[in-house]
Amino acid sequence: MQNLIKSPVLLIVFNRPDTTQKVFGAIKRAMPQKLYIAADAPRVGNSEDEKGCASVKEIVTQVNWDCDVHYRFADVNQGCGPGPFNAISWAFEKEDRLIILEDDCVPALPFFDYCNELLERYKDDTRIWIISGNQYNEEAVTTPHSYFFSRYGHSQGWATWRRCLPVDLNIQKWPLMKKQGLFKACFASKEEVIFFEKKYNNAYSSNSLNSHSWDIQFSFFLRSNNALSIVPSKHLVTNIGYIGTHSSGKLWYHDLPVDESYLIKSHPDFVLPDLDYDAYHFRHHWNRQVKVSFYKYIRRIIRSFGKRILNK
Repeated sequence: MQNLIKSPVLLIVFNRPDTTQKVFGAIKRAMPQKLYIAADAPRVGNSEDEKGCASVKEIVTQVNWDCDVHYRFADVNQGCGPGPFNAISWAFEKEDRLIILEDDCVPALPFFDYCNELLERYKDDTRIWIISGNQYNEEAVTTPHSYFFSRYGHSQGWATWRRCLPVDLNIQKWPLMKKQGLFKACFASKEEVIFFEKKYNNAYSSNSLNSHSWDIQFSFFLRSNNALSIVPSKHLVTNIGYIGTHSSGKLWYHDLPVDESYLIKSHPDFVLPDLDYDAYHFRHHWNRQVKVSFYKYIRRIIRSFGKRILNK
């Protein structure tokens, strides 16, 4: 069988065999020439983790195509903050570019060609740091081209270069950015400033990196360097991670259909962010999370109040 993808692929896994099986099946379809697999260790004393991690290892060792495969099985649990970041750093010790998937992000086959082509095309363009596989607001896409540039770029299936690391997981420059009054320059609206200031404050002040996934810190790193993301005009990677450390149920961005017929037919004429799309995306994706969290909070209060009434 002929390998379809030359760019190396990194798969980050933990304790979810059901989702891992689907992601690994998609990787098998693409048959990358080089594959890196990083697995976190079970949490101490967690028997469910031990079973899940063992099943995951069995799945990801079933490489049945001609492939240069590398494994990194952690000895101790690193958590959802340092774990993925350490996995990415490990793979970048040998590679200058990576296509990155986690165990709940199932890619369409064209996702790999899309990343492979654009990793080469923009390898020396230091304005661009992320090639995202996600398109959560297709209704707002107006470009006539196959992809465009944005200040927002999701990492539920993505690609990047070694030149875009390292990332400071402690975001030590966050107080300095606020002190110098530069944070407002990262966003187009007051609402965005307020929203992300809270996120970065929480990440910076947390006593444990595991209370936040690594991508919050990476988001700050992108903003503080005025970096651009590439966003496809169609959705190419679907998130099936309904249950996990940071998920407790199916939300609007889960299980979205992907475009299996996607092709890069034309490239943008300018390397500039689509500000209209970004404004829409903030209102209908990021800010939507706040509303959903608020409604969930109200429902918990109502349920709790109802239980107390019934128990009287």
